[in-house]
Amino acid sequence: MNLDAILTFLESSPTIRLLKADLAPFVVFFLRRAFKSDSDDSAISFSHDELASRLQVFQDELRDEERPEMLGSADRYLREWSDAGWLRRFLPADSTGPHYQLTRYSEDAIRIVDAALNRDSRLVGTESRLRLVIDTLVDLVRNASPDPDRRLNDLLQRRQQIDDEIASIRSGGEVETYHPAQIRERFYTAVDLLKTLQSDFRAVEDRFEAIGRQVQREAIKDDRRRGEILASALDAEDLIKQQDEGVSFDAFVAFLFAPQAQAKLRETIAEVTHLDALTGERAAIQHIRAMVPSLLAEADNVLRQTGRLSQTLRRLLDDQSAGHRKRTAEVLREIRTLASRLKHHVAQSDQPPPDEIGLKVETTIGLGNPFARPFWTPPQVFETTPETRVVDMETAQREARKLAGLKRLEWDRMREVIAHATGKSPSIRLSQLLKTRPLKVGIIELVGWIQIAHEDGHRIDRDATEEIHVTAEDVITGQTRPLRVRVPVVTFHRTHEKATTPIRTKRPR
Repeated sequence: MNLDAILTFLESSPTIRLLKADLAPFVVFFLRRAFKSDSDDSAISFSHDELASRLQVFQDELRDEERPEMLGSADRYLREWSDAGWLRRFLPADSTGPHYQLTRYSEDAIRIVDAALNRDSRLVGTESRLRLVIDTLVDLVRNASPDPDRRLNDLLQRRQQIDDEIASIRSGGEVETYHPAQIRERFYTAVDLLKTLQSDFRAVEDRFEAIGRQVQREAIKDDRRRGEILASALDAEDLIKQQDEGVSFDAFVAFLFAPQAQAKLRETIAEVTHLDALTGERAAIQHIRAMVPSLLAEADNVLRQTGRLSQTLRRLLDDQSAGHRKRTAEVLREIRTLASRLKHHVAQSDQPPPDEIGLKVETTIGLGNPFARPFWTPPQVFETTPETRVVDMETAQREARKLAGLKRLEWDRMREVIAHATGKSPSIRLSQLLKTRPLKVGIIELVGWIQIAHEDGHRIDRDATEEIHVTAEDVITGQTRPLRVRVPVVTFHRTHEKATTPIRTKRPR
């Protein structure tokens, strides 16, 4: 701590700005009542409508008490408090409206005011805090040493102490218990540590939120590839987990989310709240009773920050994947168009094709997540009984005649017809083209022309339609019948303009 650091902190810290604000008493009181109340209606975060409604109720109470403060709208105050850094405004993935929660700066301000107001009325736990410090130091020395002999001697000493106490109790000795003052002292020490722990979650959330903003900034750069974005995000997340806060939080989550640890903690809290020495400490007891749900909610909120980081990363990668897929489809269409032009040029000029034709392909590494694999399930067993099937030769022959009657489309010849037709005029409609080159195969050939228009980048206008007359032939009976087919307006262009509305169809065979 130095003078410059103190000056900078007092001038720029949102915590100090909150404590020095004109409406500081009202802001601190409202934020503590909404987010830190011992009642059941407190929560980690509130939607905009719910928090604004609570603020309006508080403003009505001030007006009833004839306090001429906070006369503005609730929406304005929430916006100003968010801009000042006292509330964090965010949009959850499962909600359409913004939500608010306390920041670490407002947590610090509430804790400072709460500690100052209760300093004179609360028991100062010197003895319990000294024992806590000593126990922490002893635990540190005990578990930091890798010497097996030292650890073994320590365990033997602790076992001897436990055996001596067991023997004393069995022989009728007096059971040593805490004095009521010592019980209250240790109880308030635990309450203070719990409040500090709950407010420390804001710092962990800020770290994950900073990672998300950094990933978004890196993704905006055009020269950043998906692999680089993913690597930077994973490196940043690993760095947080390797830091002291991340290691401590992971251990906290592993302990708190264990069913046995939760059950033991709830049992201990239930026993503590029934102690006679704590009968008059209703507010603190209510705070301790809400300890497990509150800590679980805080941890879940931090984990949601990690989930939001993953969602942001996945959304960025999906957007880039969609762009890559679109670009790949365009490149393939350009390759087919160039190949068709090259073949047409060779056929027209009677020259041999070039000796070397190459492509430069840029590929990316595919990523797979092993946790995405489903759990193993036993294969389904089917009980089958062999059945004797009689082949209907008449049906088989009929289907065989249908298969033999299918006609093959000459794709190259059809593209040559388009090139010849567009060589005389800049563009030609499909209906006009079919007047000079009638359908020979039937309706399947009509689908083939539309498929060529889609693949080669000609124009397909789905907002307009035209009617084309087709003669359909029955491959079995050989009879023909006229059909009128309504299709989108297809225009073949010499310059191969891109289709405005692609139609996905399967290539006929």
